[in-house]
Amino acid sequence: MYRQYGKLKAAEKKYIKENPHHIPAIIESKSTAYTETKARFGYNGHNDKTDAFRHCFWSAVLSRDIGYENAIKFTTAHENFPDNPKHEKEMDLHNNKAGARLGLSKADNEKLSSYCNSKLLSGNLKVIKVEDGQ
Repeated sequence: MYRQYGKLKAAEKKYIKENPHHIPAIIESKSTAYTETKARFGYNGHNDKTDAFRHCFWSAVLSRDIGYENAIKFTTAHENFPDNPKHEKEMDLHNNKAGARLGLSKADNEKLSSYCNSKLLSGNLKVIKVEDGQ
């Protein structure tokens, strides 16, 4: 986390300073979300279905592991920076909230992944870039 700390947004740093005991869960959930997204889709994209899924799954795991309110606070902090385009921020916040609600189930990663994929397939996650044939 110390290597990654310099890359964090100001709001994320503030959260980390107030909740240092959450650092292991935050690091692990990020890694888990990237790995699961790549396993499920073959890549980690930006503003597409993989991005929507990754945010949902990341937030679900965080919510399960550090609590709903804390997951919302950290994932909102993650999106809180001046250069974040409004439509991207809205997409990510929506998908983070959807995932955080799923994390309340306390399900394992396999089930949380399945729940997020179901939300994606049913159109309940926001996506900006839609691939052809989708």
